[in-house]
Amino acid sequence: MRVKLRPGAHFVPVARGLYCARAGRSFVLAAPPPLQRLLDDRLGELTDGADAVDLLGSVDEPAERVALRQVLAALLAQGLLFDLDRAGGPVPDPETAERYGGALAHYEEHCAEPYAAFAALRAAEVAVLGDGAAARSATRGLLALGVGTVTDRPGPRTAAAVLAAAAPAELAELAALLPADTPYIPVPAGDGHHVVGPVLRGVPQARAFRAAAERAAAWSRSHPAGRAPTLHAATLAGSLAARSLLDHLGATALDTPHLHLVHGRTLHTTLYPFTLPPSGPRWSSVTRPTTAEADDAPFSAPDQRLTAQWSGLGRWRDDLDLPQLPFRLAALEALVLPGRPVLVGWGTEAEDARRDALLRLLRATAEDARPDPVHPGTAAAGTTSQRWLLDGLLRVLAEEETDDWSTVPGSELATPRARSLGRALTHYYDRPALLRRRTLPGTGWTLVTATDADTGERLARQWGPSPEAAAQATLARALAGLQQDQAALAAATIGTRALEWADPTELTALGAALRSPEVLRGRAVHTRRLASDPVLGPMPLPCGLIWLADPPTAHTRSPEES
Repeated sequence: MRVKLRPGAHFVPVARGLYCARAGRSFVLAAPPPLQRLLDDRLGELTDGADAVDLLGSVDEPAERVALRQVLAALLAQGLLFDLDRAGGPVPDPETAERYGGALAHYEEHCAEPYAAFAALRAAEVAVLGDGAAARSATRGLLALGVGTVTDRPGPRTAAAVLAAAAPAELAELAALLPADTPYIPVPAGDGHHVVGPVLRGVPQARAFRAAAERAAAWSRSHPAGRAPTLHAATLAGSLAARSLLDHLGATALDTPHLHLVHGRTLHTTLYPFTLPPSGPRWSSVTRPTTAEADDAPFSAPDQRLTAQWSGLGRWRDDLDLPQLPFRLAALEALVLPGRPVLVGWGTEAEDARRDALLRLLRATAEDARPDPVHPGTAAAGTTSQRWLLDGLLRVLAEEETDDWSTVPGSELATPRARSLGRALTHYYDRPALLRRRTLPGTGWTLVTATDADTGERLARQWGPSPEAAAQATLARALAGLQQDQAALAAATIGTRALEWADPTELTALGAALRSPEVLRGRAVHTRRLASDPVLGPMPLPCGLIWLADPPTAHTRSPEES
């Protein structure tokens, strides 16, 4: 048996035995001092490949020979050595080994049968499609690593490909040129960055990857590292693609489903996970919407998914950029929406403000994804399906023209909290507020609107479970909107944050009131839920469009649902 030390593995004699390390793990192997010195002295032979019989023959003592055999067996079992007789083929000749030393050492380090993997690499034909520096870099890299044939004309013998697209939108067109099920590495260029994808197959996966690449581009534009030099980023991206195919062709199991993003003035290379979202419609209709669900879920996980770097819908701004008194504010930059608006949420605690900002982001996303501009519906969102539906219905009803508004009497503003909020508006901001209200029939839920008593400008609109609660929430919202000027906190927005504080009994009662004939007036509740995001997959929190109209006679599937 011939054995060889894997590249990247090493051992050294220490007081307690033989210290061994490979692939990020280490251990100490018990061995008598003479054997430690023997292995240390024969390190050069082990690096080039040594015969185990010769190693054992250099030991005179039978007990030490047994110990050496056990040490060699342990080093083989732990992967520091590999058996040249079981390496998948003959050792490459010295000229080939020197010319393609990098690829050969990589396979020897990571493959159970490195020479079989190297033979597959030398026999492979790889197609490089596209123009530009990334394509040229990938071609040079593949040839330097030892790929047998690199061509720009894919055919039946093509084992893999690199798609160097000028933009993510061109990936599907290039993928269509490949034979069916041919694996490829997508390398789309961007504005000041480059993306290198994992191994994909087929046109549908190219389309799905386009969304991920465009989402990464949106994040890259606001990254403090800045824009990458175009030529250098393309060259590095092509080299990374060639290296990824080295792992794929050699089956090293190192070609994980990650994206490489090359960005920044100093060529940052960021690696982050990528998974193909499950196929399914973007929108779904809830045929029998109910206001009595109880599907509360933890809030932290949706927060992390919606704002995950490189794949999320929005990026948190620094809280220190906004004043945090008297209310906490949180700002989200909606990276994927036109104009990249900054959406500000408010609350008495930081968590409240962040939740409010996230729900604003979801409503804006649903509005932007509206199937067509004339499609009916008010954008709504909630932390549960029940709250989403109630949020939408309250927003729809708030926009309806009614004549049942009345002025909020002073007795409902007599609490210490309400008085302090009113004084702050009047004396600190010089914006005395006039409050008017309307109450939902059959319940205490009330909508209160605050306007500037001098100018008539609307300051806030808030729903609450009682007239007093709604009035206090409206004053608080008006004050929160005036305490900052860094980003828009639109006064016209209808506030439904009381839904997030209401207990299940209150929500059930509100749902029943919203279903009453007096409220619906012969209309039915229609919903379209935004079921998925092209990058995140299923939406982590419910959002979509809700409207009241005549009852549907039959449900027609939209293009998004087919």
